[in-house]
Amino acid sequence: MNERLEKIRQLLREVEAEMGAAAPGGDRDIAASELALVVQEIVDDLQPLLTPYDAAFYWFLFRHSIAGDGKPYLRMSSRHLSKAVVRSSYSQAAENTISLGKVQETIRALESIGAIRKEGEPNRDGTLYRVMVPGEIEACKKFRAERQASEPEFKFPSSGIDVG
Repeated sequence: MNERLEKIRQLLREVEAEMGAAAPGGDRDIAASELALVVQEIVDDLQPLLTPYDAAFYWFLFRHSIAGDGKPYLRMSSRHLSKAVVRSSYSQAAENTISLGKVQETIRALESIGAIRKEGEPNRDGTLYRVMVPGEIEACKKFRAERQASEPEFKFPSSGIDVG
């Protein structure tokens, strides 16, 4: 009996390893070595398409999903987001939260641009979302292509400082 259980466990480990390497629908973990490039793409291709609130929420969701554990999924609730992301610019109250309406509006905006995708129904812990990276967002691909076609590559001037 123990031999059979161990064989089942081994098969499960193999299946889990395969799923992590090539998950269905192109989902896969983002490796730490890819993180710098993803952040550059967010700054260059996604952030110019977002409002300040949208950008703050996206960065919060990105940090608690892809940047946190390499996985693009997280469960979130509007009530938690209203307290956790940023302060309201319209209130001087001690508990300076964003209205639930503004949170829902921001989530809808991120969904409409393709920055996040709802993956499940709400439960007590919130709704499951998938945080997308610019390479998966059509609006970012279009923005990048338009930007590259209309302007020469921008480079910062050399500082002359040797950091090597």
